[in-house]
Amino acid sequence: MALLLGIDLGTSYLKAGVFDDSGTLRGMGRVSTGVREPRPGWKELDVAEFLQHLREAVGAALRESGSVASEIKAISYGSQANTFVLLDERGQPITPLIFWHDLRAQALAEELRDFGSSEERRRRTGLWELAPESAPAKVLWMMRHSPELWRRCRSVMTVSDYLVFFLTGERVGDASTAALTGLYDLTGREWWKPALDKFGLDASQLSVPLLPGSSAGKLTSEAATFFQLEAGTQVAAGALDHHAAAIGSGLGVQVEASLSSGTVLAAMVLKDEIVPMPDCIWGPHPGRLRYYALAYDANGAGRLEEYQRRFAPDSTVGELMAGLEEGDRARYDAHREPLMRHLREIAATEKALLEKTSPGSRFSSVAATGGGARSLVSLQMKADVLGLPVLSTSPEPACLGAAVLAAVGSGIHESLDYAINKMIRPKRVVYPSGTGSGPKD
Repeated sequence: MALLLGIDLGTSYLKAGVFDDSGTLRGMGRVSTGVREPRPGWKELDVAEFLQHLREAVGAALRESGSVASEIKAISYGSQANTFVLLDERGQPITPLIFWHDLRAQALAEELRDFGSSEERRRRTGLWELAPESAPAKVLWMMRHSPELWRRCRSVMTVSDYLVFFLTGERVGDASTAALTGLYDLTGREWWKPALDKFGLDASQLSVPLLPGSSAGKLTSEAATFFQLEAGTQVAAGALDHHAAAIGSGLGVQVEASLSSGTVLAAMVLKDEIVPMPDCIWGPHPGRLRYYALAYDANGAGRLEEYQRRFAPDSTVGELMAGLEEGDRARYDAHREPLMRHLREIAATEKALLEKTSPGSRFSSVAATGGGARSLVSLQMKADVLGLPVLSTSPEPACLGAAVLAAVGSGIHESLDYAINKMIRPKRVVYPSGTGSGPKD
């Protein structure tokens, strides 16, 4: 049986999951990213340290799975977007990874405001406007503030581009994360020259964006030695982490929408046509010309974290949520009412996001991902507020979605739809209260 390595390049954690070709999780590794703040508002991580942390996560997943290198047949990833690194003519990093939530380019906010002002620009890129947290904004900032460094730069790679480059030596990436840079033409499925010109960039400086699930090359002997894998292992282009998690929840085949409850709240659906709108991101989906639409609320589940910091500093959010389910009255009952109120607010926000992506549409079911998918109480609240069955598939859906893309890109499974049906099964289905159906595992 073929084994697949799915990587999740998160902001807080780097994760690696080993799955078999039927979607069963065999082993998991998780290592803190370790982002540093060398100056107020700057968010960076040395590239060598990033690779070391990822190697630890991959090693832990392999050990837990009990597998050997030759059993891993393909690799792919889900990734944060707009985290990037500059490389010189030898392909060596000349900066640390600069993360998407780095604020050094905030002074450019007014200058960027007109980025999405034209209808064509919005239709081409799917972005209503470009935030100063975007990679192009910080590249522009570096051109102006570090001209000597910029003169040495020959390539700009996002973190997922760099991972593929490190693994295969190929200068390719994925169009799913490229869409969030504001430089990608969704309709032409290539870098858009007018956007590149605005930021003084050339397509030759960027990785070629492939559709998720496309073959991206094979593992080099150097990368294989570093990760203790086998040279020649197939690498597939991955996707935005939200996109990968939605794929890992069966989006477009088993469910019509995916909800993510994490630091950012998000609703994702698939569409045949781009309709730009504020606080909504569009990106390409594998297969025929379709797009994901991702409506988001940046406030996210931060209200739960804020409550935990203020009123339950000796417990984690996970422990508080588990306490609601276990009914530890002595310790958790005092938190029940405010936590339930926050969960209801989160579910109501997700309902509004879902409506934003598809005004007037009716869904038969939705999938839940992120931290909110791990709690039965949270799932029940979503089901009640939405009036729909809510499904969850895996505790690590982004890694599972990456494994699905790896299976497609390597030819282990013939198509995305086939791979989803083969590898993804709901682990839990929660129905609205009063429908006569309870949670099913």
